[in-house]
Amino acid sequence: MCFALSGIAQKKLKVELTFKYTKPYCGGAKPTAAMVEESKKELPLPNHRLYVYQDNKCIDSLRTNDSGNVIVKYYPGTYFLFETWKHFKKTPDSSPAKDFFGDCLAKEWAKPNYKVVIAEDDLKMIYYEISLSRCSNQYPCLKVRHLPSQIKRK
Repeated sequence: MCFALSGIAQKKLKVELTFKYTKPYCGGAKPTAAMVEESKKELPLPNHRLYVYQDNKCIDSLRTNDSGNVIVKYYPGTYFLFETWKHFKKTPDSSPAKDFFGDCLAKEWAKPNYKVVIAEDDLKMIYYEISLSRCSNQYPCLKVRHLPSQIKRK
């Protein structure tokens, strides 16, 4: 009996990924028009570590350069990128876990920040959210949001 294996060997593809984010206005006073416009500008995501997952396993980590770019070599496929705090099951701002609802945090840890689909002739990068795009009082799962309307006055 003779068996022949045939298949197309996939090769790694070199791709450049560009990461950007918007920095929200987090002040308490009503923002001016200029402040609103500033908060809409896309900024590069410099020197940021992300962990790369495929099939629910961490396969790599990457760090963006000063311009928010990184060049990687990956096989065609679908990859999910997670911020460091999600990978290590921490809080978004390194504050104590007791300040957050634990069951909610567990759900947040499972949500990727980016989805990257690499094909022979195509690259798709889907942005979900990154922590820098939120004000610290708006992080998910906080027990107390520290919003002016929630401060109890005597």
